[in-house]
Amino acid sequence: MTYTRKQVQGSNVYLYSVRSYRDPDTKKVRQEVTYLGKEVDVNGERSVKPPVDRKSVRRVLDSGPYVMYRVAEDHGFVRQYEDTLHGLTTIKHAAGKIIILAAESMLGPGHSAYVHTGIPELTDKEVRDVVDLVGRKDPDIVGMLEKCMAPLIVKEFGSSGLVYDLSAGRYYGTENDLAGYGHYYHSNGENREINFVLAVTRKGGVPVHHRPLAGSIPSVSTIRGFTGDLKDFGILSILIVIDRGFYSSDNIKDLKNYSVIGALPSTVGIHDDLIRESRDIENSRNYFQYHEETVFLNEKRIHGIRYIVFFSPRLRTRKLESFYHRLSEKEQILNELMGRKFDSPADMIRSVEKELRGFRNLIEIVNEKDSTKFSYTLKHKAIQRRTNRFGFTILLTNTQLSGADVLKIYRDKDRVEKVFAHLKPHLEPFFSRSEEGTRARLFLAILGYTMVSIAAHRCGITYNQALETLSGIREVVYSTGLHAHVEYTKDQRELLEKLKLEL
Repeated sequence: MTYTRKQVQGSNVYLYSVRSYRDPDTKKVRQEVTYLGKEVDVNGERSVKPPVDRKSVRRVLDSGPYVMYRVAEDHGFVRQYEDTLHGLTTIKHAAGKIIILAAESMLGPGHSAYVHTGIPELTDKEVRDVVDLVGRKDPDIVGMLEKCMAPLIVKEFGSSGLVYDLSAGRYYGTENDLAGYGHYYHSNGENREINFVLAVTRKGGVPVHHRPLAGSIPSVSTIRGFTGDLKDFGILSILIVIDRGFYSSDNIKDLKNYSVIGALPSTVGIHDDLIRESRDIENSRNYFQYHEETVFLNEKRIHGIRYIVFFSPRLRTRKLESFYHRLSEKEQILNELMGRKFDSPADMIRSVEKELRGFRNLIEIVNEKDSTKFSYTLKHKAIQRRTNRFGFTILLTNTQLSGADVLKIYRDKDRVEKVFAHLKPHLEPFFSRSEEGTRARLFLAILGYTMVSIAAHRCGITYNQALETLSGIREVVYSTGLHAHVEYTKDQRELLEKLKLEL
């Protein structure tokens, strides 16, 4: 059904053609809205003044998204996407449109990619169609696109291995099945969150694998899916660096065919046993210099896995000072609360529990039943058990790398944390109502990040420098269809030369 809608704004009347139709894939009713023009008075009669043809006037457009498109094209992503999507969609130029939307997720709309690629500018409906395609779960379009792209990235950037981690984005919607209360609940304003895992190359920090997950799913539950995806991608032998949150005996078994470097969590019984066995670690036979830091190490092999105990006197001193400073602050707060009047015992307990966060198992609260008065004592043995661990880090590996190299590689795992930091401004907060929408938005943002990070690595600059340089490149497109770039800065010229691109 098609009808004309009038929108009145002050003395102006704007006309729109509205077509209602049922989407054959989702069976949902959608609307396609086309602007017809503005009603004007001509010689006493009302007529419609058609909209200006924006394509026939002089425009200044950003060129960064087109540069990103060319990076994806040069790396074979566009061709691989076309082959993968063949027969799965009727959307014309689907592969190119996915790349363009990914570039827009980083740099925004209003760009010259359409001018250079010949792909028609996307209408709102076409954007929705492409997003719906990307978010589809049956078949898993994201997995298929990632599968064709991952081997290309590993071949160029994966020689030094992958770093794998989990993070979460705040969710402000109401209906998404992935939204839940998880590990970061207290630190994100007590909002629900959506988790996602990410594996990036140690060289260049280029994403190879990602998956959105329910906010309640812990890190330790994700390894089997990760290794299954790597095998499906044909990535059968590579170094994987994981944080302590992913440690479990089952996960170590799932990772046995890969080279692994990880950390042992302090909650595992063997952790404190290894520290006790290393009480004489501060010995000249055990030391090495790590940058400006003196580190001691001790090693034990259990069931084919090397557990390497590292001890840093500098780190221990810093942690002890920080811990006792915070403990002193907690005591001062508790002393103030002891002199405060509370409305009820429940009010007192809530106030005390809130202030004890992070120290609850180190301080014992004593209060009489149905009383608003309390006292406290320090649990000295528990405090000693915690401080005994300060300065110690226990890493595990199935490689033959030296202890110093294992420590260096593990400490470089912040590569993936930097990627999370760059991505989250483009993702948070999540508003998508569906898992499919979340999958599409996450994939497009990570693909956009991938193109910028590849450009940064090729040019020998940081991600932020690449993004800033790309954001400033512009072109003038004339009514004749001709176009010319705005004068380049030194950084822009060098970036385009290194990428071997001309606009």
